[in-house]
Amino acid sequence: MDILSFLNGNFVFPLLALVLLVVYFVNRIRNNRRYKR
Repeated sequence: MDILSFLNGNFVFPLLALVLLVVYFVNRIRNNRRYKR
């Protein structure tokens, strides 16, 4: 199970984009909860 050879594929960029989207939505949800207060 070689992680480096696995990450060398084109799978890295979609994964990073997915992580960024998750962080973005989580921050929006937290901000919405603060403002509803």
